[in-house]
Amino acid sequence: MPRWPLFQFTKMMGSDCLDKVFKLIPISEDSPCLMLHPNQSELLDETMIKTTIHFGLQKIEVTCKQLATIKENEIGLSNTVIENLKLPLEVDYDVSIQNGEIIIGPFIGVLMTNSRAKLKKKVNKLKQISKQYRLVRGVVVAFSWEGIDQNNSKIIGYIYNPSSKKWEEGTFPFPAVIIERTTLSTKRKKYFKKLYGSRFIHSLSINKWKMYQRLRSNQHLIPHLPKTFLYKKPNDILKYLKTFRTIYVKPLSGLQGIGIEKFIAEPDHYCVKYRSNQKNKIIHFSSENELLDYVKSKFKSKKFIIQQQIDLEIEKNHSIDFRIALIKNQSGKWEDVGIVGKKGVKGSIVSNLENGGKVIRAQTLLLTSFNLSEDEALSIRQKMYKIAIKAAEEIDKYENIYKSGVDIAIDRHHHIWLIELNNRNPSKNIFLYLGDYDTVSKLQNAIIFYAKYLAGFPKETENMGSN
Repeated sequence: MPRWPLFQFTKMMGSDCLDKVFKLIPISEDSPCLMLHPNQSELLDETMIKTTIHFGLQKIEVTCKQLATIKENEIGLSNTVIENLKLPLEVDYDVSIQNGEIIIGPFIGVLMTNSRAKLKKKVNKLKQISKQYRLVRGVVVAFSWEGIDQNNSKIIGYIYNPSSKKWEEGTFPFPAVIIERTTLSTKRKKYFKKLYGSRFIHSLSINKWKMYQRLRSNQHLIPHLPKTFLYKKPNDILKYLKTFRTIYVKPLSGLQGIGIEKFIAEPDHYCVKYRSNQKNKIIHFSSENELLDYVKSKFKSKKFIIQQQIDLEIEKNHSIDFRIALIKNQSGKWEDVGIVGKKGVKGSIVSNLENGGKVIRAQTLLLTSFNLSEDEALSIRQKMYKIAIKAAEEIDKYENIYKSGVDIAIDRHHHIWLIELNNRNPSKNIFLYLGDYDTVSKLQNAIIFYAKYLAGFPKETENMGSN
């Protein structure tokens, strides 16, 4: 006997939420129709005598009918509808009503590779989706660029079958949402952006200068941004040293504090500090010409920014800052899910773990290094969260991002500074060091629940804050 899918039917009725589970029953009917027992008529609005059913980008107009012979825990769909929508029957679905139309799903596509030949091996990397499938339901299809039939709006790929716990190959309609898990050419990326708009979730890499310009467009963030300038010529270093006495030069692109140098104008000479091979380095220059010769040889590419120094040496010879983890949840809202403190090794100009820094619980750092009370620590953390979320929202205006690692610092006057946002692939390892598996899990699962929201299945959640 064939297994028929279950439909988790959700409908908001005023302030109440109607939530029922039905079994899908195929109906031998030539015309496209949806059938319910008369006692379940409350599921549909009175105006929905005719409505549209969506499954991914596929849709069909149906007539809604009442049928006394169908059981109260069943929904009937004519075979015409099932065949037109190309509805896989080996999975269970959520069903929602939006603007008088029915959405079956979620139907989420994961673009794993450009090559169809490589897809089968790549599918095995989707273990996190397999583990969380019971919370997602619907269809998750992994596919390649070469598996797309643009003319007929079909894809060849693998869907996860929760019964067999395997990925099974088939041909499917275009999904409702696409997650990019490979590197696409600009042309191919434009194709998906045009077709899906904000429902195409792709990685985003913005260099530090563009990031600064975008954040600076928000008046509320300006007081929290270190003054930053684009490096154009060697004399820029001297110019800003005369203004700030101490500056940082950072690569436009790059992570983990690599390539950052700190320039200092001492009363009788100049010096530069940096990290190399896990060691602190310092070079002294007795004249401006010596300094300029060094700058000319070191920064030939001109792909750098110059940034005013922020005094983060709260503990002598140790720089301290914080990493806040943000995700977009299933209600499409930014949520802070974790925060850790970072403390650089003695004399280091950066706090990154890769450069010998330590990870410390944020609360511990605030209470000890900053000498704050419990209430003061809570207050400043709430301010940090608000600034981090406002920054993520600002970047989100330009591209659809779903998670961000926000680096924030506090100076000795307790002023909050926004250092950097990592939206491409913020590392979860920093939270693993502290055994914060809850935050790690939320970061890993963020994309699939945000995709479920975009596919038409939002969930009202509260911002939970961080520990």
